Amino acid sequence: MPSQLIFTSAPQGLTAGRSGYCTVARHRSLPDRLVQLLESIGTPHEAAQGETYTFRELEAAGKNWCVLSRFVAGGLDYTQRDNRLAHHLIFTLEEASLLPPPAAIASRWKGWRSEWSDTPTWLEGEEKPLPLETQVPLIPATTWRECTGTGAKAAWLINPSGPAPVSLLNPPETVRLLRLLAESSALLGKAAWAATFTTDTATTGAEGFLWCVGPVAGRPTIDFANAASLPAPTGDFARQAAVGVTTTKGFTPSASKNSRTQSPPANPSSGSLPSYLLVGLLAAAGMAAVFYFSTSKPKEEIKTTPAAVTPAPAPTPEANAKTEDILRSNRALTEVQSLMDSEDFMGAAKLWLQTSTTSPTFSRNYREQILPRLLGGFSTTIVKQLTLRIERPGILNDPKSCRIVIEEANEAIRVGEELKVPQDLAWKRLPELTERANLLLTMDVRPVLLIPGVWMTSDGGPKAPSSADFPLSRAACDLVTKLIESSGATTRESAAIRIRLLPLTSFHLRDDRTKFLTGEIRGGKESSWIESSVEPGRSPAIAIGIGTRSNRVTLNFPDGEGSRAGANRIIEIALANGDRHCIALIGDIKSLKPLNLGRAGLRLDADSSVIRPAAWAEGAVNAFAWVNGSMGLYPDGHEFPDRDLPSIRATRSVIETDIIRLENKQGPGTPPYDLIAARRKLFRDGDLLQAGAPWTVQAVDTQGGAGPRLIEFR
Repeated sequence: MPSQLIFTSAPQGLTAGRSGYCTVARHRSLPDRLVQLLESIGTPHEAAQGETYTFRELEAAGKNWCVLSRFVAGGLDYTQRDNRLAHHLIFTLEEASLLPPPAAIASRWKGWRSEWSDTPTWLEGEEKPLPLETQVPLIPATTWRECTGTGAKAAWLINPSGPAPVSLLNPPETVRLLRLLAESSALLGKAAWAATFTTDTATTGAEGFLWCVGPVAGRPTIDFANAASLPAPTGDFARQAAVGVTTTKGFTPSASKNSRTQSPPANPSSGSLPSYLLVGLLAAAGMAAVFYFSTSKPKEEIKTTPAAVTPAPAPTPEANAKTEDILRSNRALTEVQSLMDSEDFMGAAKLWLQTSTTSPTFSRNYREQILPRLLGGFSTTIVKQLTLRIERPGILNDPKSCRIVIEEANEAIRVGEELKVPQDLAWKRLPELTERANLLLTMDVRPVLLIPGVWMTSDGGPKAPSSADFPLSRAACDLVTKLIESSGATTRESAAIRIRLLPLTSFHLRDDRTKFLTGEIRGGKESSWIESSVEPGRSPAIAIGIGTRSNRVTLNFPDGEGSRAGANRIIEIALANGDRHCIALIGDIKSLKPLNLGRAGLRLDADSSVIRPAAWAEGAVNAFAWVNGSMGLYPDGHEFPDRDLPSIRATRSVIETDIIRLENKQGPGTPPYDLIAARRKLFRDGDLLQAGAPWTVQAVDTQGGAGPRLIEFR
C-alpha cells in the first residue's frame, strides 16, 4: 500500500526544509532522504481555486519511489494564515506495477485532503489500501475521441521507446485532462508508471516530467485548441487507442533512470505471504481482481518456474491484410459517426470517400448505415455553418474570413459532387455563398459624408494642369468641422494624416491601388485646413478649407481631369489612430450605382412585421451621413417626395400603402397589372421581403425628396 505525506506552507515559528512543514507523519519505513526531497518540493500552487497534480520518480536510499502529488490552496491553518497544501502518495515500484496508471489514481481516489487547519500532528489509520471509484475502461480512448475527434490521438503521447516528452497547451478541465493522460499511459501497459507528468509547468517547472501542461522550449507541442483538425497518428498503438484492439507490441518497465532496476516479481504469490491485500473492481473487465503487494524479501530468494510456451503459427500475408482491412474499417466507422455527431460533415464525407477507396469492405458493409445520414445532412449542415460565418457582424472588413468561406464552399461543392449529394435547395445555396463572399472581398466599409453640389472647373486642354473647386454648404461645413475636431488638431499643433482622392461610381468599393499622400489637419480660430503635403511654392493636390472667408474643397490635377463638371469623387482621410473617414463630393447623382448586398442583407421580424438590414449588413447601411437629410429603407416603386420621417426600418404598412397606390395608379409609368397582382399575393402570403423587392436604401432630403440611391437588396 502507498504511504501518505501532507505538507503545508510553513506557519510562523515553524521550519522544516526549504519551503514546507510536514504536518502528517510518514510511514515508518520511508527513508529520511525521501522525506527531505518531498519537503524541498514545497507547495507549488498559486491559484485560490483548483488543484495541481504531478507524478514523478525520486531516488532515495538506493531505491526508486513513485510519487503522485496533489497541490491545492488549503484555506486557513490553525494560526488563521493563508495555507497551501501538498498531499503525496508514495509507491514502491512493486506496488506501482500492480495499479492503474497514476493519472487514473489521481482522478479516481477521493481521499485527497483539501484542508488542514489542525496543529502539526500524525495522521492515524491512513496506511490502508486505496479505494478507487469505478471508471469506464481506458482503452479505447473515449475521452481523446470526445476532445480531438478520434481516440487514436492518444498515441500522440507515445513513441517506440515509451512515453514521449511533449508540451500540452489549452487542455480541458483537470478531471478530463487526467483522464486523457490516463488513457495515453494505459497504452504502455506496466510501463504506464514511466510517464511522469505535471498539470502546470508554470508553478512546478518542467524538469523531471515527460508530459507537461504548459509551454516547454524544445518539445513537440499538442494544442487542444486545434487538435481536432490535425491528422491522427497511425500504427499499433493508435489502432489500440481508437478501437480497443490490443496491440502485440508492448513495453517493459525498463528504467527511465539507470538505478531503476527493481521490477515486480514474475509470480507475486511465490515466497512468503503478502503483507497487504487489495481487492478492487475493474470496470474495464467487469470483474474483481486481487492485487498482492509483496514483502521486501530479497529478489534473489524469489524462485519462479517458467511456463512452457507453444509458439503460434505466423499469420499469412493474406490474413494480415484482411485483419488490417477490418481494423481500418472499424476505425473509420467510429470516426465517421463521431464526425457527424459533432456536425463535421465535411470531415465525415472526406473520410468516407478516402476509406471507401482503400477498403472495399468498408463501403460494402456500412453503405446503408452511413451514407443516408451523410447525404441527408451534408448540404444543410455545411450551408448553415458557412452562413453563420458569412453573416456575422464585422465580416464586411474581414477579407481573411471571406477567403476562408470561399475556399470551404468550393471544397464542399467538390466533395459533394464526388459524393453525389442531392441537388436540393441547400446545395444550390453553396454557389450563392461563394458569390456573396466574393462581393464582400470587394468592399471596404468606412464612414461616408455625402455632400451634393456643383464643381467649378478650369479647362486648359486635356493635357494641361487643371483644378476643380467644390463649394461647401453650411451643413457640410458643420460635419467637416466635427471631423477636424476628432483629429485632435489645435491652433498650436497640427495632426498628421494620410489622404487620397478616389473616383466614385458606387459606395464601399475597395481600392488597394491608389496610394495615400501624406498630409495634415490644422486648426485655427478663423479657419481650419485639411491638406495634402506639397513642395514649397506649389499648390496641394487636395485642400479642404473651412472658415470665415471660404468654405470649399480644392483639387489640383497635373492633367485635364479637373475640367469634368459632372464628376463624383471621394476624399479618404486616415487619422493617426487608424480611423478612416470619407467625404463623397457628388456632382451627378444619376450616374451613381447603388451597391447590391443581395436579399440576404435584409431580415424580417415575423412577430412585428418589421424589415431591417441584417446584422452583418448594418455597418454598410449605417456608414452614411447625408448633409441634406437622412436615409430610409424603401420598397420597389416607392413614390417621392415622402412626407414621413425616413427610417432604415420598414414596416408592413409601408408595403401595403405602396401596393394600394400602384393598384389605383393610371397613365404613363404604371407597372403591368400582373406584376402588381403578384406583389399583392406575396403580401397576403406574408412574404413581405419579396413583396417589396428590390429594396433600396435611399437618401431623402428634409423636404422628402429623393437623393442618391446608396444600397439595394436585389
